[in-house]
Amino acid sequence: MKKMTMLLFVLLGLNTIAAGVVWVLYRRARRAQKRRRVEAPNSEYRSLYVMDLEAKDRWESLDLSLLHEVNREEMEKVLAKLRATNVRALTPNERAFLDRMVEAEDRARKTARRRAAQGGSSMPAPGTS
Repeated sequence: MKKMTMLLFVLLGLNTIAAGVVWVLYRRARRAQKRRRVEAPNSEYRSLYVMDLEAKDRWESLDLSLLHEVNREEMEKVLAKLRATNVRALTPNERAFLDRMVEAEDRARKTARRRAAQGGSSMPAPGTS
C-alpha cells in the first residue's frame, strides 16, 4: 500500500511538472506570435520606416515660395537637418512644424485655385509674400 501511495505521489509530481513545462512553452509561443507581425498582401499596415519615407517626401516636396519668409527660413533649417541626418533625428516639435507647413501650403494652394476659378484678383494667398 505504501508503494502504491508513493507511486501515485511521484506520478502526480511528474504530471504537475509536465503541465508547468507545457504552460511555459505555450506562453513563449504566444509571446513570440504577438511580436511577429506578418503583413498580408494589400493590407493597411505600414511600417514606421515607410511612414517616415512618406513624411520625408511630403516635406521635401513643399513649395517654399508659397510660405512666409520667416517660415521659409525655419523650413530651410529643418530640411537641411533632415537631409543631413534622417527623419528619426527630428524632434517632435520639428516634425509638427513641418506638418503644419505642409497643411498651410495646401490651404494656400486651395485658396489660390478658388480665387482663380472665381476670376478674383491676382492677390497672393494669405501667408505668402
